[in-house]
Amino acid sequence: MAALIPLRRRPDGAMPGERHSASPDDAADTADTAEDGVPDVRRASWVLPIAPSSTSRARRLVRATLRDWAGSVDGETPEVAELLVSELIANVLRHGRGEPVLTLLLQDGVLRCEVEDEARVPVRIRDTSPDEEESGRGLLIVESLSRSWGVCPTSRGKAVWFELAVRC
Repeated sequence: MAALIPLRRRPDGAMPGERHSASPDDAADTADTAEDGVPDVRRASWVLPIAPSSTSRARRLVRATLRDWAGSVDGETPEVAELLVSELIANVLRHGRGEPVLTLLLQDGVLRCEVEDEARVPVRIRDTSPDEEESGRGLLIVESLSRSWGVCPTSRGKAVWFELAVRC
């Protein structure tokens, strides 16, 4: 797995803790342009409420955003991204603090999804056997289906991220 240097700023360029709307139309969606006029980076970010409905809302936001970026994202990436984002949002709602901030970044054939919250407690993959409780396998799923994943501290708390390779 590739190691990445943790971002000090969210991929949308904002400092942790800055608020963005949670609707696809109002998202901080930007595209940086290379010298040839072709976008290099696509970004979107939302603050979600602390509510069980945020998990399904996050899946809808990912689906809508990646559909908007359809020229850049295809294959199974949108479905996998939806699944993994819902796992990270569910973790924040169950174990984290504060409103989750969901950020998507598409650059150079890599989709990075990040969920930030205010908890400073480190996350870890649970070592569970098949006979143990049904919950607690979210990060195992993230590890299994993503190209890479990790946790980085932010001034607000922490951000858990994963990356998926995309066909452009």
